[in-house]
Amino acid sequence: MKTLIVILIILFSSISIINAQNTVKYGADKSVSYVSYAMSHPLHKWEGISKNVLSVLLLNPDNKQIVKVAVSIPVSTFDSQNANRDSHMIEVLEGLKFPAVTFTSTAIKNDGNKLSVTGDIVFHGVTKSITFDATTKTTDQQIEVSGTFIVKTPDFKIENPSLMGIPTKDEISLKFFAVYKPK
Repeated sequence: MKTLIVILIILFSSISIINAQNTVKYGADKSVSYVSYAMSHPLHKWEGISKNVLSVLLLNPDNKQIVKVAVSIPVSTFDSQNANRDSHMIEVLEGLKFPAVTFTSTAIKNDGNKLSVTGDIVFHGVTKSITFDATTKTTDQQIEVSGTFIVKTPDFKIENPSLMGIPTKDEISLKFFAVYKPK
């Protein structure tokens, strides 16, 4: 828990420093925002979902473009509707040692309602730069951001979970939907 608090302080501190520029801070609404993961095994596929999305974004009010985003999700909050699988995933991901998955953008290209987002994901103690596409829908009261991307377990030194001695595929498909409101 202390590690998660330190991660959040670092993420929000970096956002606060950037916020000194001409930006408006928005926070994710946990009642509707989520991140899900999907994995597959030769015998079945499944999805786990977390609504514990701790995230902020910064918007340039002059051109209405998103300039920065930071996200943190505790690995223990993902629910696949199977308690045994969820506890095994926490074990495989070493959830006590690495309690959260985090992402901090380093560059965002805005093109209408399309985004190309580059940043650093920290997963299982490994930091990787990734780029993914997202879409936005903006109103006066909120900003919706959604998208998907894939990570590979070997890139993050994760030993694939297995069932009956057969490991899952190396890919984890991540899907996100976040509704941000002004802070």
